[in-house]
Amino acid sequence: MIIWNFADLALLHRLKLHKVLVKSLSFSYNDLYLASLGGEDDKRLVIWEVTTGKGLCGNSAGVDRVNQVRFYNNSDNQLVTVRNQGANIWKVDYVNKKILPTEVNLGSLKRQLTNVIIDSTDTMAYACTKTGDILEINLDKAIFKRVGPVKKLFSQGVTCIAMLLNGDILVGCGDGTIAKIANKTMGIKAQTKVLGGVTSITLTGDGTYFFAGTSLCNIYWCDAENLSPELRNTCHYEPINHVIFPFNYSDVFATCSVNDIRVWNSRDRQELLRIQVPNVECHTISFMRDGKSIVSGWSDGQIRAFLPQSGKLLYVINNAHVHGATALATTSDSSR
Repeated sequence: MIIWNFADLALLHRLKLHKVLVKSLSFSYNDLYLASLGGEDDKRLVIWEVTTGKGLCGNSAGVDRVNQVRFYNNSDNQLVTVRNQGANIWKVDYVNKKILPTEVNLGSLKRQLTNVIIDSTDTMAYACTKTGDILEINLDKAIFKRVGPVKKLFSQGVTCIAMLLNGDILVGCGDGTIAKIANKTMGIKAQTKVLGGVTSITLTGDGTYFFAGTSLCNIYWCDAENLSPELRNTCHYEPINHVIFPFNYSDVFATCSVNDIRVWNSRDRQELLRIQVPNVECHTISFMRDGKSIVSGWSDGQIRAFLPQSGKLLYVINNAHVHGATALATTSDSSR
């Protein structure tokens, strides 16, 4: 782990203790302490002093996979961790350098917990599950209270979670669903769909808007009231195989990857056109010298040409190469 000074981008401390992987980090509300969680090979919870970079105390976080740690919002000696088969509430004794766990009683409920948030009063925690629902946990009594949303499971699990200032909960799901859940009733107030599984939700300071990131490398700007997504930024989600500019023109360029070709504005870096061919990989692209077509070579052995403004398929050369077309060039008179 590295602690950086954000103002001048200087490295303050490099912390080494966990084996193989650091799974999760959380600063205390007053920035005095940092909690770190090791991965599957380590499974230790460690508390660090931010100013000195020294490890203060640690403990085993559990026998199964632990997924996230989070400090309370108003206390620097209490934390919550969630794991595949449950949750723990921790109390840090800085004098004796100990971390004491309390197991959360989930009763007969069996869930794999992935993420957790804590309300502003530190009385309730809300944990995401791979099953597609949310668990409400009473932190004072360390007991499961209720599950939501009511009579609804989100497809491919709940992958990230955030809380609005009024207590309502925002969740992102593996199928691309973003939903707002009422805190009092645990019912769905609004929902929308984006391209790719939602991997992160980050609210603005006043909680009126948020950014949502997805597994297909899209960033959306959303209104927290109506959940109306606006695509703000995008890129390829697999390796980029080729980059090409049109002849004697630098305002746009094209890239290719798995499933698609994209044309970009080089000045504002915004995507202008996306040409999608499902289940195949584009290895190489070229603009015809006259600028009237984009010629491309694909992993299925076909050469495809598209119109550069609409993306409409112009022609296909079938079975051009047995093991796929990986390189191509166009003549200066645009005839071959």
